[in-house]
Amino acid sequence: MCRRAPSHDGCPAPRCAAIDTVTPPVAPAPARRRRLPGALGALLLFAVLAVLHTWPLASAPARLSRNDNADTVLNTWAIAWVAHALVHTPRHLLDGNIFHPERHTLAFSEPVIVPGVLSVPVRALGASPVLSYNLSLLLGYVLSAWAMQWLAWRWTGNYAASLVAGALFAFNAHTLTRMGHIQAIHAYGLPLLLLALDDLLRPDGRRLAQGVLLGLAVATLALTSGYLTIFGIVCGLVTVLVRPRDLVRGSTRRMVRAGLMAALVGGVLIAPVLQGYLAVRREHGFARSLGEVAAMSANGAAYLATPARIHAGWAGDVYARRQPHDSLFPGVVAVLLAVAGVALWRDRWRDPRLRTAVVIALAGAVLSFGPATPFYPVFHATVPFAGGIRAASRFGMLWLTGLSLLAAYGLAAAAGRWPWAGRRLAVAALIVVTAESFRGPVPYVSAVEPSPVYTTLAALPDGVVAEMPFWWAPLDLPRNAPYMLASTRHWKPLLNGYSGFTPASYRRHADVLWYFPNWPSSFAELERAGVRYVVVHLDQYGSSRADALALIRASRALRLVAAVDQVHLYELVR
Repeated sequence: MCRRAPSHDGCPAPRCAAIDTVTPPVAPAPARRRRLPGALGALLLFAVLAVLHTWPLASAPARLSRNDNADTVLNTWAIAWVAHALVHTPRHLLDGNIFHPERHTLAFSEPVIVPGVLSVPVRALGASPVLSYNLSLLLGYVLSAWAMQWLAWRWTGNYAASLVAGALFAFNAHTLTRMGHIQAIHAYGLPLLLLALDDLLRPDGRRLAQGVLLGLAVATLALTSGYLTIFGIVCGLVTVLVRPRDLVRGSTRRMVRAGLMAALVGGVLIAPVLQGYLAVRREHGFARSLGEVAAMSANGAAYLATPARIHAGWAGDVYARRQPHDSLFPGVVAVLLAVAGVALWRDRWRDPRLRTAVVIALAGAVLSFGPATPFYPVFHATVPFAGGIRAASRFGMLWLTGLSLLAAYGLAAAAGRWPWAGRRLAVAALIVVTAESFRGPVPYVSAVEPSPVYTTLAALPDGVVAEMPFWWAPLDLPRNAPYMLASTRHWKPLLNGYSGFTPASYRRHADVLWYFPNWPSSFAELERAGVRYVVVHLDQYGSSRADALALIRASRALRLVAAVDQVHLYELVR
């Protein structure tokens, strides 16, 4: 005897009653007329959660910042540069104004082009780089949660369960400790990629439209982060390995057409950026050794580490005694729901989507340990662009992605077994997972306003700028970050810079300019480097500031243009 139960897409399909008695069916997916209100309701919920988890950022987004972290400043500059270049010099999008005379300097770190594109309107309205970054941060959290919610809704057919999946994916121990890495927050490309791949493998549907969606998802990942690109490759490989029957069962001709469309759409959007990254790799040998990766790989303690206040007692001990290499604890309830999803979901291993979520979670966990496992060296050597990964611990994002989906399956399965309690369980789960990740109020600092001398500099003719002190020691390089943020006032080429990679040209300049103004040769080095303007931060010279000022005056190589407090702007006398 057979009856009808929901298929993977939420549509009725024949199933055997004997199977249904083992694991009751999940409620059908909502009707299409309810999709839009449900999606908008989810968007509003995630906006509230974004404000809650980042509080008190929303109370003063133009003033509060995490600019005490140099990576935050780097990404603030990068977003501002992208928004500026797209409007004024789109052909030179990758040619950031740092590390003069190097090209493709944006490619020395993550591209963050998608967050930069989203920041164009607010920058055009006069928003400061700090305000633009904070708004982009909030938007990234919201969109990431929303994309995962949509994916989980499609895969489980349960709206309430999908809300929990979205919250787990966007607001977790990993993302809430990486607020300075905007690219990690704009992770919505991963759920979109999984959605596109799943649609492509369905026997029905318009293949060309699915190919376009796949191409856009790939481009979103590649134009946001190199790490996300590698994560997307892993998701693609997992999907192919887990669902070979769906690949074979589909129309070869239609699959090829969809693949070509995806390659066309993605290739057109990615090609210019990819070319820049390849040029950087060719010119500078930009690749990470396994030794570098090992130093930034996860350890077991990382999967117990969380900044959540509710777990402060034992998690504080983990941070203090076991020195975790990242924060990847998903929460007790998330783990229990994920286990329930594997144990209770109908069809269990016959559901290719469930298998995909499980393997993505496992793959992310294994890869996060880097060379400590025998798999990573093979992965590092064979997967395209994997050699650019430095922090293997960030593969934990895939662990959290798979776990978020499995948690949705667990709630959906519980709703199928106990329909009367389904929504109550989902509401309770949403409250608890929010409490298990909440770390607020988040500590911020007040953003420092650049000196007025930069406004004067912006009005002067074009020319290369050098900021002093010119930091030399590797540990001091992050002190260049405020110079970069100040350069958003004038966008002139800057000899200084801070990024994930430091070119040899900077080190050559630093060998001499570190001793400015004590060495007479430092003035000659400025001229050789083509510098026209020099900004001197006398407060950074400590007790030697008076001597430094006397040496500058005695050199007669620099003409004072403006001075505000301890910041002096000079022009080179030629």
